[in-house]
Amino acid sequence: MSVPSFQALSTDQVSIEEINRRPIKITSVLIAHQLVLIPLYFFLPFWIFVFNSTVLSLVYLSQVKNKFNLIKGLKVILTLVAVAGVFASFHRLAGRDAGVSLIAIMYGLKIIEIESKRDVYILMLLGFFLLLATFLFSSSALIAIYQFIPVLAILYALQSIHRIDDGNSYRSTGVVSNRITFFNSSSRYLFSQLVKYLMLALPIMIVLFLFFPRLSGPIWKMPGNKNATSGISETMTPGAISSLHLSDEIAFRAKFYGDEPTGSEFYWRTLVLDTFDGLTWTHVNNVISDNWAKERNSPFQKIKTIEKIKSNQSTDLSTDTNRNYRYEIALEATQQNWLTFLDKPSRVISIAKVLNDASVSTTRKLFARIKYRAESQTGLSFNKVLQSRSLYTSLPKGYNPRSMSWAKKEREKSKTDEQFIQSILKKIHQEEYFYTLSPPVMDENTVDSFLFDEQKGFCEHYAGTLVFLARAVNIPARVVIGYQGAEKNLLSDYWIVRHSNAHAWTEIWFAGKGWVRVDPTAAIAKHRIEEQLLTDYAQRGNLFESFEFDSINVGDIPFSKQFEFWLDQLDSGWNNWFLEYNLILQKQLMTSLGLDKLSREQIALLSLLAIIVFMLFINMNWRFKKGKTSILFIAIRLLNKKLSKYNIKIQSNHGFDEFLSHLKLGNTHPINDSSQVKLSQKSIRRLETLLQFYLSIRYSQNNCSIEEQKAFYARVKKLKLSRSAK
Repeated sequence: MSVPSFQALSTDQVSIEEINRRPIKITSVLIAHQLVLIPLYFFLPFWIFVFNSTVLSLVYLSQVKNKFNLIKGLKVILTLVAVAGVFASFHRLAGRDAGVSLIAIMYGLKIIEIESKRDVYILMLLGFFLLLATFLFSSSALIAIYQFIPVLAILYALQSIHRIDDGNSYRSTGVVSNRITFFNSSSRYLFSQLVKYLMLALPIMIVLFLFFPRLSGPIWKMPGNKNATSGISETMTPGAISSLHLSDEIAFRAKFYGDEPTGSEFYWRTLVLDTFDGLTWTHVNNVISDNWAKERNSPFQKIKTIEKIKSNQSTDLSTDTNRNYRYEIALEATQQNWLTFLDKPSRVISIAKVLNDASVSTTRKLFARIKYRAESQTGLSFNKVLQSRSLYTSLPKGYNPRSMSWAKKEREKSKTDEQFIQSILKKIHQEEYFYTLSPPVMDENTVDSFLFDEQKGFCEHYAGTLVFLARAVNIPARVVIGYQGAEKNLLSDYWIVRHSNAHAWTEIWFAGKGWVRVDPTAAIAKHRIEEQLLTDYAQRGNLFESFEFDSINVGDIPFSKQFEFWLDQLDSGWNNWFLEYNLILQKQLMTSLGLDKLSREQIALLSLLAIIVFMLFINMNWRFKKGKTSILFIAIRLLNKKLSKYNIKIQSNHGFDEFLSHLKLGNTHPINDSSQVKLSQKSIRRLETLLQFYLSIRYSQNNCSIEEQKAFYARVKKLKLSRSAK
């Protein structure tokens, strides 16, 4: 067991030169360094993790274990290799992914340069800034909570390089310690002190977060990853993608106020695709609807006239029940202008632009999460008369001749348009049509290839084919893309819609009914649905079964699913209360506290005043605790005064054993150049007993009580020293 330093008994401060001469305890520095990089490894190429781990191993074996010495120029070689690797991975060195990858690698190489405490300062301070880079990829609650771990590790590393241990803790020469003392009693005490300091900083952070004037927008915006998933796109090309990758990432969350939809009503509308060029469906119609009016003294606009499909005109093609729903959507960033609503909205935010096809867009692309409220009524028909009939019946010439011919022959057999659509659905149901995530690649005539040859496809294939066949016989039709289904978070009151719920269906125009939703995938026989869609993606099951949800108790859910719900609830709360805490929410908070009449400047001054008062309180509390130990310091000064009479000086970097051994030999450090007086053995024994008593009270669990300090002072006061007789 090492003996604590005698620094506490000395009135001299340790010089900067002496601090810089002390060797560096690099183990805690390396741990903090890696904890900073860990969250970035989840978003960067795997080889960067391997590269940085290799560099870490080299530094550890070289400077901690002394296995070998790193060759000169190694950093230059590794840097060139790293830059080449980043360029090979991203084909550029700029941008979010490439830039952060390059920074992470350079930070990983920085540990090779550690030769002095100044290098550690730079490395650890850079770590604070690198922690922010993770938020460029994800702002989830788990990432935010994790950041406290590397912050503590960085502060611990900065403290550890100044910690005083006995001389045996270090090598006699060199820079780096080869002894790991990360979990000894001294380390635990230091760690507890750091946690206490962070807890003291939390009130200041909370006050600044709640009351400091908020910006109207985010501090910075970074473009996200544009890799394709099964989420919503502004175009649709059936047959061009050989394998669709389903993503479990959340597209949005929805909270209902009042009634909630049933399974068959969970159709979330995003965009209408109205034009087909033979290969790709796109959105062309941008005509703004004139059937909307802004509400007075309200941030909403609502539809002027609402026409509903009469129940006696209902058809098997539509399951609308004319119900009204009020809800709030928290839509994740899409990098597009389109908003998502349940079916056709009847009330939306006033800043949105509502088109005559019931699509809703914003003026700017959504690079950040947005929350908005709306109302929807199922079974709405906005127009008595069809607008732009030519747009919804046009087809490119020369494409899919077999489908054109079949549609015309089939229409001649049907008495009405509804019967014709029913005949198509019957064909899909009775013949060998399969619903699969891995459709084959179609030829140039994609509809012909799907309808007569492959007969395997995803929702885009079925929706695009049905619209094409309807238009082939002059029936207005269009493709609608959005989401189908939702998953209720049983631990909360909101629904989760993922990118795996992305879906395409059709809307057919019927005289007297308007636009009616027809989902051709619902006609597929269940035994021809890919197993993965019925098991791994249960939300798709609503398309093929009874469209109803069974009542489920929370206790019946597996623990893994409950944990998933809990994590999502945590993430949703983090978004609602932290990431979305904006100027509007701050004003609402001020109103609830009766501070709404104060200006932003007054609120900022009030926050600053509260912080100053809090810091003064902490300072007074610290001074009070320091005053409790003033008796101890008075006793130490008295002891130094008694020793100075014999020209004996206590070195600040000496342990107690070392000081006493030097004292017995008579070679302690003198105060001045005059001859040093050697103490008698009796005096040395008295000093030894006194210092042992000091150790017992100074490092005890009750942290040196007033009574113990008084007892030590009394012993120092009674201490009598004498010269040696020799």
